[in-house]
Amino acid sequence: MLLGFVFLGLLLLLILLGVPVAFSLAGTTLLGLFAMGGWGAVAAMSNTAWSTTSEFVLTAIPLFILMSEVIGATGIGRDLFIAVERVLGRISGGQAVATVVACAIFGAVSGTAVGVAAVIGGVAIPEMLSRGYPRHIATGSVAGGSPLGMIIPPSLPLIIYGVVTETPIANLFLAGIVPGLIITVLCCICVSFMVRRANVRSEPVQAGSVVDSIKLSLPVVLLIILVIGSIYLGIATPTEAAAVGAVGAFLIAGIQRRLTWNRVIALLYSSARTSAMLLFVLVGAMLFGYLLGITRMPQELTALVVDLDVSRWVIFTLIMLAYFVLGMFLEVTSIILITLPVIFPTVLALHFDPVWFAIVLMVNMSLAVVTPPVGLCLYVVKSCAPETSLREVIRGTAPLMAMYIIVLIALCFIPGLAIY
Repeated sequence: MLLGFVFLGLLLLLILLGVPVAFSLAGTTLLGLFAMGGWGAVAAMSNTAWSTTSEFVLTAIPLFILMSEVIGATGIGRDLFIAVERVLGRISGGQAVATVVACAIFGAVSGTAVGVAAVIGGVAIPEMLSRGYPRHIATGSVAGGSPLGMIIPPSLPLIIYGVVTETPIANLFLAGIVPGLIITVLCCICVSFMVRRANVRSEPVQAGSVVDSIKLSLPVVLLIILVIGSIYLGIATPTEAAAVGAVGAFLIAGIQRRLTWNRVIALLYSSARTSAMLLFVLVGAMLFGYLLGITRMPQELTALVVDLDVSRWVIFTLIMLAYFVLGMFLEVTSIILITLPVIFPTVLALHFDPVWFAIVLMVNMSLAVVTPPVGLCLYVVKSCAPETSLREVIRGTAPLMAMYIIVLIALCFIPGLAIY
């Protein structure tokens, strides 16, 4: 087990030195295998890499990324916010509430927190600022709502969790719906209270007709129903549903005449680049997990933890605190891929449900994307309002993050919220 901790320390050192996570993982594995068994042991890396990338379910990742890119780059996401704003903008503080709801809906086609923050933030923040909203509320509504894309399916981190832990992805998607909706409602209540407390006197949005709102939002809503519904009805696997979603996004953009050949090429290039990055990290994580398996670190660590004369909830609390601290310094995908090979056997040995643990972990990791110094959503939102300080963004985001913590605690006391 000591040797496993040595390799883990080397990995963290490489990451702190600025080496890309994928190369840090693969490089540590290469050095470790060579040190333990020479070039003969290193040859096993090719088999592990091939078995990882040949998983059929991984095809869902680039397809969901492509669907998100099309929805975001063609202005369909902007239409979604406008439609939601027309319905909710009539009430006091409705723009902030509409922002959170739009983040939740767009999260259902984006799957990533950063994508939600970029698309919704670019539309909602200037609109709220023009209507007299304080900067911290305008930016905080977006930053606080953007992590919903990690919880509400189809979530890319949940797909990666399912691949690494061999947990059925359809079950993970189903488990994320209720907690995601609860967080959405709590965040709406929270921003409404913040607006009232700030005594914002904004002009109500001109109410468009219900028909116009439906026309704007219907394509995205139908796409979500088609993708998620086909999985839960057993019509399609997550990978097949992802293909349906990507084709559907192209059809919507094409029918609305928002595609050109140059834009299609740019979308394909951007999707390929993001997918390649994620798959490289995934391969590196699987290689590193193979190295740790040889050192028997996960097995011995699990046995050590199980033999401790403490409640399993004490261990669980320590795990959650460790994830929270890691979230301050590492990106979510990297955290999941690096830690799960070590932590997951312990989770199973303590008799925690793997589906339930996945949702609790996603809620915890939602804090990571808005926690400095590496809270990516904070910087994305700040770029949408350059004159706003990072302190103001954090100030507006903190109350919404309390809603995530409330749901995380509720999941511990009522596991049925996720594994109903």
